[in-house]
Amino acid sequence: MAAQVRIGLIGAGSMGTRHAHVVSSSAQASLAVVVDADPKRATRLTDQFGGVPASSIDDALDCDAIIVASTTATHADIALQVIAAGRPLLVEKPVSEDLAQTMVVVAAARDAGVILMCGFVERFNAVITALGSAMEEPPVHLVALRHSPQNPRTVSSVVHDLLIHDVDIALRLNPGRTVAGVTGATWTPPGKPCAEVADCTIRFDDGTIATLSASRAGQRKVRTMRVDTGRALFELDLLRQNLTVYRHLRQSLTVDGGSYRAETMVDIPFVRHAGEPLGLQLAHFLGLMSADAARVHAERETIVPPHRVVAELGRA
Repeated sequence: MAAQVRIGLIGAGSMGTRHAHVVSSSAQASLAVVVDADPKRATRLTDQFGGVPASSIDDALDCDAIIVASTTATHADIALQVIAAGRPLLVEKPVSEDLAQTMVVVAAARDAGVILMCGFVERFNAVITALGSAMEEPPVHLVALRHSPQNPRTVSSVVHDLLIHDVDIALRLNPGRTVAGVTGATWTPPGKPCAEVADCTIRFDDGTIATLSASRAGQRKVRTMRVDTGRALFELDLLRQNLTVYRHLRQSLTVDGGSYRAETMVDIPFVRHAGEPLGLQLAHFLGLMSADAARVHAERETIVPPHRVVAELGRA
């Protein structure tokens, strides 16, 4: 039996707690060190999930791999330290709210040949996987809503907290297409440090449009997506992980023009649930450690494009 990968976790907040849980549940990994500026938070996680608490990043750098789930503002600096130590790294999104910093981190990992993965966990949502298998042609229009109630603990923009997930999905559903333009708007409430509502339209070079909306000013959690390919409409609920496919068959109008009839075929494909998305993300990260250089490079190169799009939204 292969030895477990010893994971160093940096950040013991809410996201760090979720990562600690999936690492402790993995047969391939174990939680070795938890680093947090607050010793009590680090100890709370190690008491529950294993490992030893620490307050210095240096204490985690002898682990086999590192997960960074600290506050957004610290991601880039910590990532560069981990890369310099040559350790495989999974960093929560965004790598940085500053595109230039994100590009510096990715370039450093590329130059050092270090595994670098970003926490775009929706890539591992079962319904997104099912969508990819069900689509027989590329989309012509994508509409996504990612709305949540207020979260007073979050200090980063809703653009980097929520919207970036759907930007990433939109790009992945349009491989080979180039982003031709990004427009949109954000709303920052009075007295708040960052945007809580963001709407974005991505226009691809072939005319395909993705319309994305994110909010932390809602009254309930909504994660929905509609993908129209011209011949089929795919409706997704990312929370319930449901997928419904509509295909318009025919339409008719009575001779006197008094009534209209449309016939649509509805299909509900089976969605295979291979595991919890964060756990599947961890398994993918661990798999990169035995992957060839081409696969590691391909994973690393998926990080900048969604960061670039949200940076364009900031300038729109």
